[in-house]
Amino acid sequence: MENIVIIGDGVAGTNAAAELRKRGFEGTIRLVGEEAALPYQRPPLSKAWLRETNRPQATPLRSISFYADNRIDLMRARKVVKIDRRKRELLFSDGGTTQYDTLILATGASPRRLDLPGADLQGIHYLRDLGDAAALRQALTNPDCRDVSIIGAGVIGLEVASAAVDLGKSVTIVEAAARPMARVASPATTNFVTQKLQEAGVIFLFNKKVERIGADRQRVSSVILGDRTRIKTDLVMAGIGASPNVDLAIAAGLECDGGICVDADMRTSEPDIFAIGDCARGGTIFAHGQPRIETVHNATIQAQMAAAAICGKERPAPVPPRFWSDLKDMRVQTVGISTGYDLVQRDVSKLPSSLEVHLISGDRLVAAEMVNLPNRQSALAKAISPRAFTADQER
Repeated sequence: MENIVIIGDGVAGTNAAAELRKRGFEGTIRLVGEEAALPYQRPPLSKAWLRETNRPQATPLRSISFYADNRIDLMRARKVVKIDRRKRELLFSDGGTTQYDTLILATGASPRRLDLPGADLQGIHYLRDLGDAAALRQALTNPDCRDVSIIGAGVIGLEVASAAVDLGKSVTIVEAAARPMARVASPATTNFVTQKLQEAGVIFLFNKKVERIGADRQRVSSVILGDRTRIKTDLVMAGIGASPNVDLAIAAGLECDGGICVDADMRTSEPDIFAIGDCARGGTIFAHGQPRIETVHNATIQAQMAAAAICGKERPAPVPPRFWSDLKDMRVQTVGISTGYDLVQRDVSKLPSSLEVHLISGDRLVAAEMVNLPNRQSALAKAISPRAFTADQER
């Protein structure tokens, strides 16, 4: 009986375990996670979870009975510190070991840290896991917290800003680029979102660089910009992107380049090791290059792809990436990858609170973006056309 170990019990790793059983794998499955909590959903942590006045509970990815029923050995609060490819052995931080025949890396990504004076002060928050969310929620619900500064206008920053505004805070977002969510959406959509958030009270400072964080008795008191603008603040949340967790892979000698490099079956440069989710980087027929896609949908699809390859089953049909976010009173959704387009078509026939944008390259719809049109994403997914197939999809 083959022994499969999955490092990482987030949505990618947990779904990989489920998909292996679904496809008939009968061997041993060990699912290793660093946190003591039952594997949980991360998206709510930056949304409604922060607004809860009573202590909220994490939403499990699966019930505890699921793991027992499917003979999945859930190894919680265990940290892998080394992969020995020759022995096919993992070393844990407590000195224990476990063997594998096939290994799946679902190690995710970690928030990028501020690298500037004052970055070590109390009152600076990042958001990735349950502990981060609990600390941020406690700080936001503190009556003494009135002014909130967010560095970075990516998705996480905008979600936290939406929660903070709902809690009655004064919110300022500082962004080095000219617009928010520049990596995931077109200007047509981000301009719409910016206007709605400004109407809700969020202050945006674009094309601005943070020079340092001001202090008062070892706590944050202000954010100082490169032009000497000083923003009074009681709390700083840094949402400046995430770095893939590749240290284990690099130390094991796997090919990495902005993520763990994988082929169309999610195999790494070592045939018996796969990588999925936020840590993996590979080709897609829906965009050029080798993007690393950080979405729940992508993690779920890649789990299916790896499980199919391991079980010798047919590779799942390719589907365009999907993304969603809740921002104030907006459900923002995208399908496809918002790059490589030369024409933007905006549907102006909808209500003022909604938006639909089509991104087109030649005669091909490459992506679509929607606000408050929850039933359109699936329909538009069927209209997304893949790019012309090239050899970089198979490594």
